[in-house]
Amino acid sequence: MRKVFSLITLMLCVTLMAQEKRFFMPKEMRQAYEKGTRSYDGKPGPNYWHNTVDYDIKASIDPETRGINGKSTIKYQNNSPDDLSAIVVRLYNDVYKKGNTRLTTIDDRDVNDGMTLNMVQVRGDSIDLDSRSVTRNGTNLFIRLEEPVKSGESIDLAINWETVIPYTNRRTGVADSTSFFVAYWYPQIAVYDDVFGWDTQNYTFRTEFYNNLANFNVEFTAPDSFTIWATGVLQNPDKVFNEEILERYNTALTATEPMDIIGGDDLNDSFSHKSGIWSFKADEVPDFAFAMSDHYEWNAASQKVDGEDVLISSVYPMGNPQAFAAMTPNQQKTMKHFSEDIPGVPYPYPRFTTFIGLGGGGMEFPMMAYNGGPGLGVTVHEMYHMYFPMYVRVNERRFAWMDEGWADYITSLVTNRFFQNDDSPLFTTFKGSVGGMQGQYEDLPLFASSQFMDGTNYGYSAYPLPAFIYSMLHQHLGDEVFFKAYKEYINRWALKSPIPYDFFYTMEDVSGQDLSWLWKPWFFEFGAPDLKIGGIKKDKLTVINAGSRPVPVKVEVKYNDGTDYETTLSGKEIYGKNEFVVSIPEYKKIETIAVNASVPDLDDTDNFYPSLQERMAGVEVPESILGSYTIANFNISATMEKEEGLVKVKIPAAGMNMVVLPNEDTWQSLDGQVVIKFEDSGDKTSMSMELKQFGVTVQGTHD
Repeated sequence: MRKVFSLITLMLCVTLMAQEKRFFMPKEMRQAYEKGTRSYDGKPGPNYWHNTVDYDIKASIDPETRGINGKSTIKYQNNSPDDLSAIVVRLYNDVYKKGNTRLTTIDDRDVNDGMTLNMVQVRGDSIDLDSRSVTRNGTNLFIRLEEPVKSGESIDLAINWETVIPYTNRRTGVADSTSFFVAYWYPQIAVYDDVFGWDTQNYTFRTEFYNNLANFNVEFTAPDSFTIWATGVLQNPDKVFNEEILERYNTALTATEPMDIIGGDDLNDSFSHKSGIWSFKADEVPDFAFAMSDHYEWNAASQKVDGEDVLISSVYPMGNPQAFAAMTPNQQKTMKHFSEDIPGVPYPYPRFTTFIGLGGGGMEFPMMAYNGGPGLGVTVHEMYHMYFPMYVRVNERRFAWMDEGWADYITSLVTNRFFQNDDSPLFTTFKGSVGGMQGQYEDLPLFASSQFMDGTNYGYSAYPLPAFIYSMLHQHLGDEVFFKAYKEYINRWALKSPIPYDFFYTMEDVSGQDLSWLWKPWFFEFGAPDLKIGGIKKDKLTVINAGSRPVPVKVEVKYNDGTDYETTLSGKEIYGKNEFVVSIPEYKKIETIAVNASVPDLDDTDNFYPSLQERMAGVEVPESILGSYTIANFNISATMEKEEGLVKVKIPAAGMNMVVLPNEDTWQSLDGQVVIKFEDSGDKTSMSMELKQFGVTVQGTHD
């Protein structure tokens, strides 16, 4: 028996050494693979576990004071192999507590003494919050136990608390005087997992979340003039709604055409429900959020998913329903394509509600989204978050790219293919959002924990950079293999918590390919892509690879007879090569050549033939367009500069630093994604900058 054990240990060590030759694995993660909670083929290991929680919450809400008074009973199940001598409780709203760390500004009215804990019981006994067995630090409450929670056992807690809905509207808060979106509102048991143990990172507004798989029974009491929408399924519609609204609600449960459950005509001064007591139930979700208002309209329809009806709701301020008319149909179409096409995994929940009210952007919660407007992009993005991090419970606090990067990429993919009928590859759409940061000191290897990113590089590393990497992976594998592997990754880790290696190994396992050529330079090493034209000899284009991060290579040729030619290589084809040769047909007709004009590159000024300087030699650049511009609607500045014979637009706050070329009456970036038009009023020049990737146009005035 001892020989067998030694053999198994030796095999594990050999496997680990082989993996680490390809790319590094930190100690905590290596131990998880050694213990068998995770496997080198990307599947959950035979010893995988996660702890679970059952919450029973009753809360009353006073809209006038924004106060929430709650009582909860909690059962925490310890499925780990460890006996737990302490319990960690998250008090997210303690981020507003005087003296606590916050990485953003807040409304001065929100600074307070944190959540009020009126009672905390453990195993039926009240505990003294001032005793040495209790520590309240940052946004965590540490409770040391007299008797540990043994492996396989559970522990019961009861907490009575009070908190206030914040004026600061960041992911949650006051939408208007009688409309609220509420999250992080209840004491929550922190995650204890097989890699890091207890997750004790404080909430500071920057990184997002990592929660247990949980079941919720929640009852709200509020004035009967308010409607409440929440995670889960409403359990008592017949007790809440009057007869007419109940009939509409029941009809909407199976209606394929959008309809009003509560319309603008219903919301008069005498509007009220039968009751102000709302009961919701949600199973196997990582969190619970709710929204409420006394003047929001409610439009809804159902969508068939895997034979079941999912109720989709759009909730928005009364008075202008036309502005929100496309929301419910867009959500229906999005859910259909998510479930059947990309990623091809059925939407996993019975409800989805989008509540409009945030000042800008959006935020996701199980079955709920809090969006700043009805735009298609944010609608698709937030719905995709139901897969990541809700259904596949990635640790956003450490690996934001495992969540936001996928939401960014799949949003672009689904929007292009099913809303715009465009199935072209997407690796050429990230130059503006990724290129400006490439090769800088703060361009950290993506594997670095998100907690170490700041305001400069957090957004870059969480959103466009991983989306670009996923686009390269997609381009390399092709549709069939990419979607097969990605779907398998979701199915393997549904309701579980993968770490980066689980993703790496699953993609390799299903594709049958060693993908370390992509993982190692982009996730574990400093560097940047940097290609340059080395020379042209007849039909042979020599390209020098001066960078250390592989990218797809797109060569575009224009001929003097008006025709063109292009070819694309996978990043794997150039990985590790100092130079390579691309054959160009009909070389005698070549007029211009561009290498990766639309792909991030450390220095793209040497990617063109003839050179950009040669192309700009006869161009007269008006002095009036140069200088600094204030972009008021985003509170940032842009600069137009002449540099080494070229014109560049720089927006430091967005990480943009790109060459622009004249094109008729506009100036355009090399990838065509940024188009700038100037107007001279005589005493001052104004700028209109279209950012095609983001679907927005910004206005700037000359300083």
